[in-house]
Amino acid sequence: MTMFYLCSALFAVIFVLFVVFPWLKKSTDQSVNLNTLTNKSLIKQRLDELQDEQQQALLSDADRQQSENELKIALLDEVKSPNRLTTQDPKASIAIFIGAILSVLVGGAVYFQANQIQAIEQWQQAQQQTSSLGQRMLKGDESLNLQDLQHFALGLRTKLRDTPQDATGWMLLGRVSGAINRVDSAIQAFEKSLQYDPNNIGTLSSYAQALLMTGQEQQVLQAKRVLLHILSLEPDNTNAMGVLAIVATELGDKQLALENWQRLLAFIPQTDPNYGAVNQRILQLQLELGQVAAQSPQVPSATSVTVTVNIKQDLQTQLPKGAFLFVFAQETTGKVRMPAAVVKMPLATFPIVVELSNNNAMMPNYTLSQLQQAKLVARVSVDGDVAQSPGEFQGETVVNLKPNETTQTTIMIDREVQ
Repeated sequence: MTMFYLCSALFAVIFVLFVVFPWLKKSTDQSVNLNTLTNKSLIKQRLDELQDEQQQALLSDADRQQSENELKIALLDEVKSPNRLTTQDPKASIAIFIGAILSVLVGGAVYFQANQIQAIEQWQQAQQQTSSLGQRMLKGDESLNLQDLQHFALGLRTKLRDTPQDATGWMLLGRVSGAINRVDSAIQAFEKSLQYDPNNIGTLSSYAQALLMTGQEQQVLQAKRVLLHILSLEPDNTNAMGVLAIVATELGDKQLALENWQRLLAFIPQTDPNYGAVNQRILQLQLELGQVAAQSPQVPSATSVTVTVNIKQDLQTQLPKGAFLFVFAQETTGKVRMPAAVVKMPLATFPIVVELSNNNAMMPNYTLSQLQQAKLVARVSVDGDVAQSPGEFQGETVVNLKPNETTQTTIMIDREVQ
């Protein structure tokens, strides 16, 4: 509305300058012309009086003639002066025309800016669709597009003006805002929801995820506090354990990360592919913290190998992003190419500790315990395939295995696969 009043004031000024002023100027011209006509009449009247005075012998012939000449000269000057009323000033017409055009343009612009007809129509449409869009969201409708989410967010904001204490509404607004990449708005909505329902696990989880999306240290620290609160309310929340372990690692709190990976491992079946990955993270953190490998939560197998994998310094800078590390054991004669045990994990910071055991067998009838000697290979793979490809990096060693014991060894990745 402030813009409306400013534009209205500007319109009034333009109106005065381009419309009223020419008419005022015309009135002035009319007044000047009237004075000119009056002067002419007075001069002619005086000429008649001079003639009467001569006849009455009040003026000599020479004096009358001199006075007439002076009056005729004055009358001639009046006749020759430009008559500003006889022709209409073209500049006034142009000014009036320009003023009219500008009036129409400014008036239309002010009306459009003040009313925002299209925005109002979108707002009304969003209000009508809020309920149906909300139901589609709750059902996980994947056909929802960006415009649907924007309409739903607009409708929710309008609804929350009338029901500001609706914790569920604020939570939904936060999730929608996050989905359309309005992270700051999402955080504010989750905080509003938690004012009215501070212990809602779903809202707390979404709030922590939104905080992590910012990538800012203060927000990550706040996410850590939120995740700890979730675990205090729900100690078996595995999602919070995993996220907290990652957050703790990012913040450099390795002990907290180790504790949460260990808690999470207790909920993962050993047949689950994630079991080996989590276990490798635990072993890596134990190495970095200087803890004994025997403290690993994995159930010991009959025969195992703990491998510390490192890489040559000149190859370190050539490692591709998003690569994987494969560590596997094969029999040394080459008759059987299939690994007896294999571990695949996202590439982390070297050195990396990996444990191979019967739990990592590719087939239940071919395990590490069946080998007396093993060829151990560590390979950095770009495509995530265990098969060897050019451009990958590899190192290997041969070890003698001890039945029912754990063998310690080291592999240095020292060459590029050709």
